[in-house]
Amino acid sequence: MKEVMVVRDDVDEIAKALRRMLDDGCRLVITSGGLGPTHDDKTLQGVARAFGLRLELNEEALRIVERQYRMLYEKGVVENPDLTEPRRKMAVLPEGAHPLDNRVGGAPGVLLRVGEAVVISLPGVPGELKWIFDNVVAEIVKDMGEGFLEERILELPSADESALASHLEDVMKRVPGVYVKTMPRLEGRFRIWVSARASSREEARRMVERASKLLMELVGSSKPS
Repeated sequence: MKEVMVVRDDVDEIAKALRRMLDDGCRLVITSGGLGPTHDDKTLQGVARAFGLRLELNEEALRIVERQYRMLYEKGVVENPDLTEPRRKMAVLPEGAHPLDNRVGGAPGVLLRVGEAVVISLPGVPGELKWIFDNVVAEIVKDMGEGFLEERILELPSADESALASHLEDVMKRVPGVYVKTMPRLEGRFRIWVSARASSREEARRMVERASKLLMELVGSSKPS
């Protein structure tokens, strides 16, 4: 994760944010929210403007919207299954974009390739976003990273974050390539995030295990006897 940005429901602001991220070298940008049927759902207009693309009705996206509203009608969630203009709006995508299936709500996700980069737009409704990411996006992006990432969260007894600071730095020096940081404190203990990236999953896992063991040893040896 390089950066998180929050922008208003403004087409120019959305476009500017997307262009800046790609100009900064981001190869994958994921947006959330703004794909629905109302006037303030402007994400795809911003995506189109960012890259000088036309908006056009996508037949595959339209089939997804139609199927979903039929399903929602049959479940009694909506009053009718009709493909109204606001619902058709959710199938209007930037030219060259591909819809991503959504089997929870009405709006498809959207994938657009821009040179070497990928822009993925997902609905803001948490259940819809999670379904599309887990069932569609995860497979698309799994090979985009460099190497394999392994991570672990430790819980260490401590009431003083400053007392842990030197141990975290020591671990990162002694296990090159490992990143260690504190997370929000729980009562009487800290959560520590340990992660490593390597050319193989086994090597990344070994690095995390070594760093975790070393950190627990350092914290244990520093306790007053």
